Amino acid sequence: MAERKVSVGKRRLAMFMVSTALVSASAGVFEVRAQDAGTSPTTNGPRAISIPAQPIDAALRAFTRQTGWQVGYAAALVSGRTSAAVAGETDPLVALRALTAGAGIEIRVTGARTASLVAEGTIDEAAAAGTTVLEEITVSSSGGGVKLGTESAGDTGTTVMDSTQVGIRTSSGDANSFLRGLPNVQYQNDTNENAGVESQALLNTKPQEVSISGGRTYENNFILNGIGINTITGTEEPYDTGNRGELSDDDTAYNADRIYGLHSQTVFVPTDFVESATVIDSNASARYGAFQGGVVEYELMQPATDRLRALASVEYESDDLVKYNLATEDGLNPNAIGEPEFYKKKKAFSVTGPITDNIAVIGQYSVTDAWTNKAKNYIYGDELMQSESKNEFYRFQANAETDLGLFKLEGIHTDYYQDFESDDYRVLEIDTATRTYAGKLENLYEFEDFSLGGETLSNVSLTSKITASKSDALNLGGDNTIRNWISTYWRTISGTRTKVFESSMLDWCRVDPTSTTTTSCREGGMGKERGQGQESYTWSQALAGDIGNGTFRTGYEFGYTEAHRWRAEDYVSYTYNVAQAYTALRAANISTFTCNTTEECYGEQFAYSKTVHKAYDIHAQIMQANAYLELDQTFDWLNLRPGIRFDYDDYQGNLNISPRLVATVTPMEDFSISGGFNRYYDAANLSYAIRNQQPRVTTYSRQPSSTGAVGDFATTPTQTYYTLDAADLKTPYTDEFTAAINFTDPFTEGEWRFRYLHRSSRDQYSSRTPTNTSYVLTNNAKGSYDSLTAEYAKELPIATWNPADNSLLAASITWADKNVSADSYFVDEDDLEKRISYKGTSYTQAGFNAVTGNMDIPLRAQVGLSGSFFDERLTLGLAANYNFAYDGVEDTDDNESIDGVLHDIWDDKAFAAVLTVDLSGSYKFASVDDHGMTLNFKVVNLFNELGNAKSSNGNPWVIGRTLWVGASAEF
Repeated sequence: MAERKVSVGKRRLAMFMVSTALVSASAGVFEVRAQDAGTSPTTNGPRAISIPAQPIDAALRAFTRQTGWQVGYAAALVSGRTSAAVAGETDPLVALRALTAGAGIEIRVTGARTASLVAEGTIDEAAAAGTTVLEEITVSSSGGGVKLGTESAGDTGTTVMDSTQVGIRTSSGDANSFLRGLPNVQYQNDTNENAGVESQALLNTKPQEVSISGGRTYENNFILNGIGINTITGTEEPYDTGNRGELSDDDTAYNADRIYGLHSQTVFVPTDFVESATVIDSNASARYGAFQGGVVEYELMQPATDRLRALASVEYESDDLVKYNLATEDGLNPNAIGEPEFYKKKKAFSVTGPITDNIAVIGQYSVTDAWTNKAKNYIYGDELMQSESKNEFYRFQANAETDLGLFKLEGIHTDYYQDFESDDYRVLEIDTATRTYAGKLENLYEFEDFSLGGETLSNVSLTSKITASKSDALNLGGDNTIRNWISTYWRTISGTRTKVFESSMLDWCRVDPTSTTTTSCREGGMGKERGQGQESYTWSQALAGDIGNGTFRTGYEFGYTEAHRWRAEDYVSYTYNVAQAYTALRAANISTFTCNTTEECYGEQFAYSKTVHKAYDIHAQIMQANAYLELDQTFDWLNLRPGIRFDYDDYQGNLNISPRLVATVTPMEDFSISGGFNRYYDAANLSYAIRNQQPRVTTYSRQPSSTGAVGDFATTPTQTYYTLDAADLKTPYTDEFTAAINFTDPFTEGEWRFRYLHRSSRDQYSSRTPTNTSYVLTNNAKGSYDSLTAEYAKELPIATWNPADNSLLAASITWADKNVSADSYFVDEDDLEKRISYKGTSYTQAGFNAVTGNMDIPLRAQVGLSGSFFDERLTLGLAANYNFAYDGVEDTDDNESIDGVLHDIWDDKAFAAVLTVDLSGSYKFASVDDHGMTLNFKVVNLFNELGNAKSSNGNPWVIGRTLWVGASAEF
């Protein structure tokens, strides 16, 4: 394993600890505002809440839908009473107090997200008398943890899930895996002809990459607790575009120009700490920008203000808990390759509670360790190579309630490390790492009602925030030199294969007794360090509140990012040859070399070729600014949500204006029809800027004289550089048209949502390659995406046929059609050297649009069913995904020449229907008050479905059913 840069890690860890410790100073500057003891639960954080004045019973139902809280109350208590209006960014408890203000109601907080309502004075009177008043209680709940939309009628493309639903739908510790069951999300590769499991796939615990609403995997906007966690330095590479950037055991050669392991997210979010997740695949509010796919917003647990709380959990998976399947074309294992050994262990810890009357903190840590082994190529010995990965997440947050509002100081750290050693080299390591530090200081201030220009504004809140983050993706490769030695050299003499050379230098390289071909033995590394990173700072303010017949929101943000790409030291590769390879030396019966040089020359062989990858250090900067304004107004049966967004950056120099509009008609209660038009501009991208002027490889060569004498590498080639030109371009954008119908059916009282989505993508990036050393970014690519979805969510009633204490059914079906002319900004649409032949017709890769099954499956259905039993001690969840059969195309791995140009041949393929089912559950076997011990399990791919993918003879095993087991404790 390559040595880490410990000194840098220590400095950054110190910065992280110092920044989070500043909460004491920031809270101490202000006069504190005491809270009522025993009445503050876990805050869950400020969120957009909009509830007009109405009967309290209806207002409470709206409150629980928007916040996920449960509120208990006697029906007689709220009968005939009217709520106050609430709108803007605020905490759930603050909103609940505002709703019930002046109604003679007191709030009794009973848990982290639960409360009960009682008549004013009841709490004090009952306490004085030592009695408890029991009444028939109505419980208003959130609908089981899945919300189709929000308080805004325009959010027809938004889905919100609570922590329970996120946990049920994830396949591992990766929070992103819950996205698999949502409409307009594509994540599967149904065409993989080499789907066999190998060590790097087993070790990889990074978040799953997904496509949302036709966008590329790097075109989404991921937000964690209000902090953007997106990579703007690019995840695609122009070098070896057939390799998508992850190392594989199938690789026998590695590109020293690229950075392996790049990911679209800078922070890897663990499932354990997610409080809620919001996914927006269409009709996004004007406050969201910098995406062409979708928005995923994670909210993590907030500090508890009632008492000290702690949570610990462990999970485990190994090769003993999975079902391996042979998935080769003929179902055989000709190389007798054994089932891979591995394990994954996940641990998570969380401690939270108040430290003063007005300050509460939370500290969290999770780690996922993975291990596996693999065999070396025969010539390098019998010893198994041990490989491992570690995915660590640290978080600390402190909240302080003051007279100047709620202050939040938060620090987050991701430290990911994945070990890679090639089986085709003596010792070659390219260990990938991601290290990110992110933090924010935020203030939420709530204003008294006031008038502006004769217009009354109420429930107005101002959120001010400063964020800072630094993220590096590293390749740590050990040695800066690699040597390609000759072990044996074979020639055909008189029609017979004859071994004419065998090295006496390479005692570590075995000779394969069955081989009759020349064998090379390789040793060395891929360079001690190369990497790519970004350092970002933002300042933003957002103002929201009630105005007119609804709400308003407006805000702005300034940001600065410095991008960085580097190779720390020169990297050199030598390739050797022997005397038997030269006809003149064989004729002169010369079998050894005379070395007149000190550089890589030995009697039996010498380095005839040297390639040098020079060290470099490239920086690029970008300044960004954005602003938005949005109204959400209801006029009887009509709701309008117009918005506009402005984005500018000094790299492209474009001012991008994004109109947003959603109109909703509600002709009757619980039935609405919506239509929308929205424009989304792509995020700023420094991918080209930090790759411009990266040194190209320089190749030196030399030949022996007729007497076998070897001298220095005499000629010095001119150093050349990659040129990546991205000047004078438009910012790619997507126009979106939507239609939706939302209603509650009178038969099941379930919530339905039918949607149509059309997107047209214009001015998309692709490349021209005038030479093999230059790339010119263009706006020539385009794309489209269409989808139809039907969704249903229902909290099932308690009945004889349903023994659950509470249960939820959620289902959806999605048809989608995606067409893109370039699936990467490094695709040359006019490249004549990379073409496709289909039915005898020649296509450019950009011009060939067909269903391939790679994040491109036309018709999918999902069902989620969850429930709790035995006073909520037992929880079970079922998540099913069904891909309907479809006709598509696939690469046949054959090629043909058309007009002198080599073409890959594609042909039709019928893809079979695939059903996968995941089952999860937990059982609380010990419980005292709020303390408990729970056993957990998760079965991924319950029915061991293999789908349409195939494996190769080199990696024949495909993992089917997988079992995770674990336990958790709450204190």
